[in-house]
Amino acid sequence: MKIAGVVVLYHPEKENIIESINSYLDYIDVLYAIDNTEKSNEKHREVINNLKEIDKIEYIPNNKNLGIAKALNMGAKRAIEQGYKWLLTMDQDSKFKEGSFDKMLEFIKNNSENKIGIISPFHLTISNLSLNFKNEYEEVLTAMTSGNLLNLKAYQEVGPFLEDLFIDYVDVEYCLRLNKYGYKVIVVNSSILIHKLGNIREIRIPLWKTLYPTNHNPLRRYYITRNRFYVMELYKNEFPDFCKRDKIAFFKELATILLLENSKLTKLKYIIKGYMDFRQKKMGKIDE
Repeated sequence: MKIAGVVVLYHPEKENIIESINSYLDYIDVLYAIDNTEKSNEKHREVINNLKEIDKIEYIPNNKNLGIAKALNMGAKRAIEQGYKWLLTMDQDSKFKEGSFDKMLEFIKNNSENKIGIISPFHLTISNLSLNFKNEYEEVLTAMTSGNLLNLKAYQEVGPFLEDLFIDYVDVEYCLRLNKYGYKVIVVNSSILIHKLGNIREIRIPLWKTLYPTNHNPLRRYYITRNRFYVMELYKNEFPDFCKRDKIAFFKELATILLLENSKLTKLKYIIKGYMDFRQKKMGKIDE
């Protein structure tokens, strides 16, 4: 089975990126390292030089931030042109637990006749440490981008990632679109991906519960808000229950930001701007 991979880079750090790549490089034939870093410095050049020394890596500099969706589409287009059937999509700071990639390959082998769009690992974060699964795998509506095996036949049928989203909710929209076209999104729970989500931290509230604010910066809050409402508007008829849950999640996150996170007013300003730009149909990279 021919598998290509794409990892989207943005000011990568040498120690983290090499360790992450080594956790999956042996399982794929080629890795497109697509770099959205705007301005290079000595530290960045050192990382890139190290990546270029690895035979399987094809380094592709954009010399500016074109967004996650554009980079993923560049990788998918290249993989299709070179005859690959599956594309591994990776964040630069995610890594597979040893033996986990085999579990996804095994699932593909045993379910080759099913209409599968994405096979995802279980994303292990500080807020999601439970590994007590009832089922070895499960069908879901959405999965995060990192660690996914994307069926390139499905990609060619349903179309590319939405570049107008730029970053955030690119994966949510794409998974919903796959489901709309009848493709399944499968999480293989025995395949573990160690994933960094924002700057998440644990806050324990005595006699109540533990909360995990993500502490995304204000700019990310802009994209999350704008794109969340865009996706809800786009799929409100096909997936009403999902959209209802996500709207509730928005208000819960807003409360968490105002109660527990720093830079509250700045984040609130960007959240409001994100919602207003959604209403005014301003998409793509933010106009600051």
